[in-house]
Amino acid sequence: MSVSAAHLSWQQQGDQARTLFFAEGMRCANCAAAIRREVGALPGVERIDVNLATSRVSLAWNPSQLPLAKVLATIESLGFRPVPLSGESTVRERDRQRRSALKRIGVAGLVSMQMSMYTVGLYAGAFSGMDADMETLLRVTSMLLALPVLLYSGEPFLRGAWLDLRRRSLGMDTPVALALVLAFAASAWNTFTRSGEVYYDSVAMFVFLLLLGRYIEQSLRRGSLDASEALARSLPAQVTRVNDSGTQRVPLGDVQAGDKLRVARGAVVPVDALLESEAGILDESLISGESLPVSHRAGDRVMGGSVNVGGVIEVIAQARAEDSTLAAMGALIERAQAERPPMALLAERAAVQFVSVILVLALLVAGVWLWFDPTQAFAATLAVLVVTCPCALSLATPAAVAAASVRLSRRGVMVTRAHALERLAGIDTVAIDKTGTLTGEHIRVVAVHTLGELDTAHALRVAAALESGSTHPLAVAFAEVPTAGLVPVQCQEVAGEGVEGSIEGRLWRIGRAEWVARLAPTASDPGQFSQARVWLGNDSGLVAAFELGDGLRPGAGAAVESLRRDGLELVVISGDRPAAVRQVAQELGIAKAYGGLDPQGKLSAVRELQRQGRRVLMIGDGINDAPVLASADVSCAMGQGAALAQSASDLLLMNDSLAAVAESITTARGTVRLMRANLRWAMVYNLCAIPLAALGYVPPWLAAVGMSASSLYVVWRAHRFAHVPQQSLPVRALPVSAVTV
Repeated sequence: MSVSAAHLSWQQQGDQARTLFFAEGMRCANCAAAIRREVGALPGVERIDVNLATSRVSLAWNPSQLPLAKVLATIESLGFRPVPLSGESTVRERDRQRRSALKRIGVAGLVSMQMSMYTVGLYAGAFSGMDADMETLLRVTSMLLALPVLLYSGEPFLRGAWLDLRRRSLGMDTPVALALVLAFAASAWNTFTRSGEVYYDSVAMFVFLLLLGRYIEQSLRRGSLDASEALARSLPAQVTRVNDSGTQRVPLGDVQAGDKLRVARGAVVPVDALLESEAGILDESLISGESLPVSHRAGDRVMGGSVNVGGVIEVIAQARAEDSTLAAMGALIERAQAERPPMALLAERAAVQFVSVILVLALLVAGVWLWFDPTQAFAATLAVLVVTCPCALSLATPAAVAAASVRLSRRGVMVTRAHALERLAGIDTVAIDKTGTLTGEHIRVVAVHTLGELDTAHALRVAAALESGSTHPLAVAFAEVPTAGLVPVQCQEVAGEGVEGSIEGRLWRIGRAEWVARLAPTASDPGQFSQARVWLGNDSGLVAAFELGDGLRPGAGAAVESLRRDGLELVVISGDRPAAVRQVAQELGIAKAYGGLDPQGKLSAVRELQRQGRRVLMIGDGINDAPVLASADVSCAMGQGAALAQSASDLLLMNDSLAAVAESITTARGTVRLMRANLRWAMVYNLCAIPLAALGYVPPWLAAVGMSASSLYVVWRAHRFAHVPQQSLPVRALPVSAVTV
């Protein structure tokens, strides 16, 4: 499928445009390197990133200097097919490729079974004797059967090697194609000259086993990435817009803020919106990781990408699709999957050089065997070419990172930078902002101080009655306090001061102490309750003072305790009042707490920890947290926090649950261990398999099994890590050497 620029969605800001798509046909690190090299050399390309594990290409370019069509043509000339992330054409292309792969596997498998009968006859004739004409007939028949296997079933390897040569590089298909061509050519020569051995059965078996291994590997890779791809595929192409004349189906791109949309049961809410229907039940698992459906009432904000699991609802669009929460998440995912962590860069560089080393080694093996025992030279050389597996080496790290991203996304944690997992595994200190992170968004009354004879309960009832009609942000602190039938009359709100009204024939005020105190002379000193934010008074003077706070976020205590059990040092760093910060820290059992810090103060506090040799994870949510988030070794922002804080962070907590932080650290440590184990496996496998093949102990068919099994094992482990519950890992932080390359 040739894809035109019109099939790909892309966004433009100023002179820069960005797009993200699949590059089908990418199999090894050399493929990814070729795309980076050739496309990156085009004038107008500002950035090109290729992710081998996901086969995704992220492109940033200047459309006025370079048409997208030229970029796609360049990629196609390299032998890869640009495919959109979503859409019916993508599904058709994936189905076509799957059917084609199964046909190739079927042909190779059937021919291998048929050829086994002729092979048995040839082997039997070698021991008991066989008529020369019969031997020639069996050889010619085997050759005719092996030819379609080589040219049809083996076409992906031959084509890949040819494209590698055109690109003047060596990929993983090069040694495989060379082995197949040499085995068939030598067998054909020996057939026509009626001498030597033939390897037609090995050719068919090579192709069958390698194709089967590649098919299973790609199925596992795509299965592990379904969760992340679902984000890009979740939005519908068309939506139902409601207007005065009825409803109409319109493209998603035509939706503007203020449009009324109708969302059917089972359909996706296409943009960020306000619920206009009386009630709605939405599945927000894709956005926040919340496993249970969430009930909403009229006026509630609903996020684009959530699924309507209740009845038909109507919503009012608050943004266009490209400005929605889902689009922002997609941009962050794109950034994360485009980047390559240090360990992956090292493995890719090694894999690119690996093929050259193998070809040289194969020549040495052939030369040595020709000197000692020419009859073994060809089989040993073929085995060396086939048994080596650069694919396992190049996939070891990106497969682990992709698996960890899927695992965390299922728990509401989004990895927005690829290096975050490596760094997170080595952190030993967690610095946490207070407001909006440790504490929730809802303001509440945390203390009531009464003056004179007024009791606490009555003071709260009067305050709640006065604040019931106020729009001030602090008024919500009294929203859940019962008023016991108290109804204020002649109530008015004075901007910047408070609320005044009559209750049961008496004039009351609530608000700033100085303004309330003007209602009547009082002997009470407002300074005696310096933490009070709101005061209540009547014609007899000040009668009550209220301290307000935002309260601990649900689960904050358990999350802090979990981090402490993991051996991490905890520090609270906040811009809130020092007394309020100390109070929260004491409730959570955190010894170190710093309050009253501006953005520069927060930044200085984290840098001081880093100067002490600490590796710091910073968790925050506000705009003033953006500088310190960018400076920390690893940063984590709350999913509902400020966009600037999110853009500066490495991780996002989409469900705003701090409990996910401890699990993220455990997953990061498991990911680094998986990376290292995969790399060790790839190196140990090659160090063991290559000498055995060179010494003639590995027959060519077994070499094909080993090559397929090696890369399959790496991908299977990553798949298992993404989907199988993780066993408990040691809680100690990994040493710097374990996560730094």
